[in-house]
Amino acid sequence: MMNSLIFDNILACPMCMSGVEGKTLLAANSAIGVMLVFLFAMLGSFITFIFYLARRSRKFAEELPGERN
Repeated sequence: MMNSLIFDNILACPMCMSGVEGKTLLAANSAIGVMLVFLFAMLGSFITFIFYLARRSRKFAEELPGERN
């Protein structure tokens, strides 16, 4: 009962629920798509950099003389 009173009004943003059509809807959807592309590109580059550092660390650890793991 309480959930229906509180959450009925916040199911979606006003742009999605307002019935907007045409160029405004296309612009909003394109903006969301561009932001998602940037987000995934940044996350992907960060993860790639972490893997690069881990691989480089392993390589240099194997090259050090006298060090035992």
